[in-house]
Amino acid sequence: MKFISALIITFVTLFSTISLVSAHSSMLYPPVRGHPKNPNAAVQDFACIITPLNGGGGCDPKPFPCGGYPMDKKIVTTFQAGQIIDVKFFNPNFQNIKTANPNNDQARHNGGLCEFALSYDGGKTYTVIATYHKTCPDIFFDNWKVKIPDNAPSCDNPGKCIFSWSWINAVGNREFYQNCADIKLVGNSTEPLPIIDITRANLPPLFKNIITPEGDPKNTGNAKGSGPLAEDVKANLALTIGPDSSKPGSDKGSNPKNKGSKGSKSKPSKSKPSPNNPNSNNGSNSPDTTRKSNSSPVTTPEQDSSPVPTPETNRSPANTPNQGSNNSLDGASCSTNGAMTCVNAGSTSEFATCDNGKQVIRQCPGVLVCQQSTPTTIACNFSKTR
Repeated sequence: MKFISALIITFVTLFSTISLVSAHSSMLYPPVRGHPKNPNAAVQDFACIITPLNGGGGCDPKPFPCGGYPMDKKIVTTFQAGQIIDVKFFNPNFQNIKTANPNNDQARHNGGLCEFALSYDGGKTYTVIATYHKTCPDIFFDNWKVKIPDNAPSCDNPGKCIFSWSWINAVGNREFYQNCADIKLVGNSTEPLPIIDITRANLPPLFKNIITPEGDPKNTGNAKGSGPLAEDVKANLALTIGPDSSKPGSDKGSNPKNKGSKGSKSKPSKSKPSPNNPNSNNGSNSPDTTRKSNSSPVTTPEQDSSPVPTPETNRSPANTPNQGSNNSLDGASCSTNGAMTCVNAGSTSEFATCDNGKQVIRQCPGVLVCQQSTPTTIACNFSKTR
């Protein structure tokens, strides 16, 4: 008993120490690769499991996909086609969520864009099955509902069957987060799901597109927010996956190209589907609940084997270059791809991103202003004069 008590004390002490440095959240359920709370994890990363793939807080950058963590020693999570699961999040600053102060800092960066996806090939390709806008993540809510598609095929290939959570934060440094859970699937179909890619952004030079999604309407910053939006829950639970499916909340019939991806040689997924995820049809073509697969994926030179998604069209103007900007930096030459510089740090929303040797002007959304974090990174935050 003393040994067990010592382990528990050590575990809490380690996470308490980490929380002083970085207190971002991670997915807790389904159990995550590399997570200290996952008893079947091949490795338990106490220090960096909660950091973005970009690195930070004393942690080095982590590789895509899944942060490079190995598959679990034992895979114990099994989902059924059509099953509705409640995803849960974890933050080391909140060891007992029932008694925690909801106003304390959980580093949720006022939410942002969360996507949940299935992968049948170890994270090379994805099918997004649920999307939460503005308010995700938030550890104070355990009802982030995700439905496994009714027509999801079975998967019992260790290391290949993955449930992915990815997050692009609304406020702060432009970052990309991803956790992966090893799962088994018991399905009702022999036809693989179509590719509906996750949003790949804010991870230069791999994902060069820089976006700033909208945040929680309550503007609670790092404290407890609004929770899952009713419209997102409704869309996710009503979703059916077919060859004409699209992400919930995206504008139908709109297909803007990814500004950060040039020189694509990939073909439309409809004419040449991936052997892991070719198109399938479950017989439903309802325009409100059927998600369209990306018929024109675009790849970056660094990531030719995996399509970069079309950015969602309902985000702020910061998602695309500011075509009307009169700033003298717009179009100027630059040398460090992915480097970001505030135009007028602390005062305005504009910032320049080095994209293939040319500066492109973008903007933080709403009332947020650009603040320079490092010589090559920026954060979109509320003005200190507020």
